[in-house]
Amino acid sequence: MWETAAAQAIGNLETPAVQAGDGIIGCLRRKYGYVRNLNDNIAMLEREERYLLSKEEDVITMLDRKDQIMERTRECNTWLDEVRVMKGKLQELRNRYQNTSRRFCGLCPFPSLLKLGKTIVIKIEEVIVLKSRIDQITIMHQRAPMPSVPVIKKHPEKIDNVPSLNEHVEALLRLLKEDNLKRIGIWVLPGVGKTMVMENLNNKIRETQLYDNVFWVTLSKGGSVRKIQLIILEQLKLEVKEIHDTDQIADMISEVLVNKRYLLLLDEVFSEINLKEVGIHDDHEHGAVIFAYRDRDFCRFMDDHIKIERLSNDDAKNLLRKIVGGIIDRPSYKKIADRLLKECGGMPQVIKLIADSLRNEDDPAVWRHLLSDMQSPGTEPVQEIQEVYKAFKLVYDKLHVDKKPCLLYWAIFPPDYEVYQEYLIECWKAEQFIVQARKLGDARDKGHAIIREFEKKSFLERGSKAGHFKMPIFLRRMALKIMYHEVKDSKFLIGDGEEIEEQLSDEEWEDVQRVSLIGQKLSELPPQLEKLKSLEILDLRCTGLLTLPEELAHLTCLKCLRVSFKQNFGSPNHINGQLEEMIPSNVIASLSSLQELSIDVDFRNQSWDHIVDRVAEEVASLKALTSLCFYFPRISCFETFIENCISWKRNSLEWEGNGFRSFRILVGNHKVDNFLGFDFFGYTAERHLRFSTGEEDIPFTLSKILNKALSFELISHHRTKNLSIFGTEYLKEVEACTIEECNEIESIIDATMATGVSFEFLQKLHLINLPKLVSIYKGSIDSTSLTKLTTLTLKSCPKLKCLFPGDMVQLLCHLQDLQVEDCSEIKEIIKDGSIVQSEALPKLKNMELHNLPRLFSICEDSLLEWPSLEIMKIKTCSELKDLPFSVENAPKLRVIECTMNWWSELNNSVKDRLKDLHSFTREANEVAHALAKYTPSPLVSLFCCNYASFPRTVWEAWSVDQLAGV
Repeated sequence: MWETAAAQAIGNLETPAVQAGDGIIGCLRRKYGYVRNLNDNIAMLEREERYLLSKEEDVITMLDRKDQIMERTRECNTWLDEVRVMKGKLQELRNRYQNTSRRFCGLCPFPSLLKLGKTIVIKIEEVIVLKSRIDQITIMHQRAPMPSVPVIKKHPEKIDNVPSLNEHVEALLRLLKEDNLKRIGIWVLPGVGKTMVMENLNNKIRETQLYDNVFWVTLSKGGSVRKIQLIILEQLKLEVKEIHDTDQIADMISEVLVNKRYLLLLDEVFSEINLKEVGIHDDHEHGAVIFAYRDRDFCRFMDDHIKIERLSNDDAKNLLRKIVGGIIDRPSYKKIADRLLKECGGMPQVIKLIADSLRNEDDPAVWRHLLSDMQSPGTEPVQEIQEVYKAFKLVYDKLHVDKKPCLLYWAIFPPDYEVYQEYLIECWKAEQFIVQARKLGDARDKGHAIIREFEKKSFLERGSKAGHFKMPIFLRRMALKIMYHEVKDSKFLIGDGEEIEEQLSDEEWEDVQRVSLIGQKLSELPPQLEKLKSLEILDLRCTGLLTLPEELAHLTCLKCLRVSFKQNFGSPNHINGQLEEMIPSNVIASLSSLQELSIDVDFRNQSWDHIVDRVAEEVASLKALTSLCFYFPRISCFETFIENCISWKRNSLEWEGNGFRSFRILVGNHKVDNFLGFDFFGYTAERHLRFSTGEEDIPFTLSKILNKALSFELISHHRTKNLSIFGTEYLKEVEACTIEECNEIESIIDATMATGVSFEFLQKLHLINLPKLVSIYKGSIDSTSLTKLTTLTLKSCPKLKCLFPGDMVQLLCHLQDLQVEDCSEIKEIIKDGSIVQSEALPKLKNMELHNLPRLFSICEDSLLEWPSLEIMKIKTCSELKDLPFSVENAPKLRVIECTMNWWSELNNSVKDRLKDLHSFTREANEVAHALAKYTPSPLVSLFCCNYASFPRTVWEAWSVDQLAGV
């Protein structure tokens, strides 16, 4: 081969060396040709060199391709080495030629030219042969097989001592153990610790060997299917040779993973990802994927999802202490540290950044300066939190232009303040942020959609009361900064829950566009308030006001008024020696534009009893009222109001029946002062009714309100045996119901009195202190009644003997939480002999049975399945010796909380089935009995007397020996 290539090359050379000839003449001709054709041959050499270098470049490009998982052959390495040596020799030859060409004019000896010319011809032959050799060798071959990497260990900060983060790791581990969950979403604000949770999860899985392979991919905005594929290929050590098509690679990945136990962790996901394009398919029985998003919208495609919550106060403080040390507990720093933590809003990333800037800093002035910078909306964010601010700003900038002012409006509320969504929407409407909605109802609908979007993007989080939301403190600061930097001519008076030290001047009042005095402690309202002629929303709750000023009547454009008289109601307000009414005459009636009114009064406030008839009459005269929060101490006052209320009657034409769009109405002396603080069961409470009138009959007027109520409380009413007296049609829309201290209630629904569907939409039912209750449902139950019920609570119902008859338990397909407590006669949860389908309670998660001394059975049917049951709590149920649970019929059961004495009395077969699930708690008598072995009886008696005053979790955490040491 070498000789053939050389002959072909020589045949093209313009020298006598390729011509036939013999003897001395032929030899001389050849030597003369070396010299005569010197320039032509050097040009040919350079041309062949260029071809050689092009070949070399092609080979190197092939070797450097990033999507190849091959390795070069030894032959290829040898060829590249020869090319490198040849390039050096050619450069030397080129230098000789350039030096010789300058002496061609008879000055250069012929022997030197002859030698140079011959060398050039030989090098041409060698270059041609070297160039052609690469075509006959293998450039790359597959690497030797290497074992795949199961899990690549991460090195995150340990969170074992940070419960509020570690609990998310445990929650994710539990979800991954469920066979039916293939796609799990995590959504969270930037800086809350998402990656920290994911990395700790990665390492825990590595320890548990739950999966054969765990793939970690951090995606950015430019992240792609190709990037995920490459990481999976590399970790599995798969060779793709020269395959460039993503579909072919996806098929290869799918074929390898189809029978593997694998987990794909995708961090920093900004957009939807088609997993099929990666090679991840739903039919991979043992595979799972966790997506980490910042937007909850993506989680709608998941089988389940969790939100990474911000750090608890204790965890936040411990994190700060870990970095800066015990200096935060010194008197000079403690208050500053607490306020800094408040500004950080439980976001670990921000806490770490702030703490790092204060590490080894022992000057309190520096701490105060940093706090001031964080609180000042007019300054740029301090350097340490610029990145978190940019992340917030990035999501904000992507909002539609109409929604941006709605988000920034949250900044006018005090830190951590929970805003009722209906109130907020009214504010947006008044501010003309929602301009397309002509009617208030349309504005409410659009407002709800905007709030849900903000919640999904983690701008907002739900408050402690239903329908209430709040903006995390740190994001509120970001919103304030954006307002001051981007909103033109923005002028605000915003309190942060502390007293205003200085009164504003008249000019300042006239210049202000928005006023927020929520949480401010005023002795009175500023007199300049009456100058705010265009003011539409005024919230005076929790301000300590004893009376409303008469000047309030001048605010004729006011659409929304909130006021509370909770503080110091027992101290009458005197002006010039005269007792002043809390609401002067004609003030409410003058507010003709009022759409929303809330008056929160302490039930013990006798001053309210003296004026409520007159105030109710003024409220009834308002024509534009659509939302009302009001306390009627007497039924007569309530009836008069409903009969004369102009807006109630007018609304019947607009909204298909009588009623306000939203209301919270309390009728009767309810004794318990938790009206506005009422939980509303975690569901919508825009229409809530509480009725408590003792021995008085229930008036027909009440049905007009109950007919539109979403939540209903019947408290301390002693004339009613069941709710069927209202008729099933009046209970149709109720979602949450509490019946408490009603001495004559025997059943909740009596089907012999009212037929049809009862509680069609009821989700939560609480029955408390009902001494005559014998059943929840009397008579034949309709098949669509109670089917939405998720929570059922019974407390202190001493005549109830069986909770669920067979026909009732079949309907509870959505029941999740069941609590039965202090019911002394109850013997069965599900009636023995009932024909119950095996999947009767498919969603029941938590069951608590406390102080049920005669209970002997939860369910006698061993075929009943408990597929969702997770937690069982049993306390003081001495006759209960058997449990119907096992690993087979209750696969998700994690713990049975009970006392040691009760567990020891269980049947042995039950203890064997559930031996790894019990968790002991201690009752006072058990601890006292244990202590008696170590201590004199007076101390034991003292302990028993004071046991109830100690947190239960403290005693449960200690062993008997530790308690004895106390």
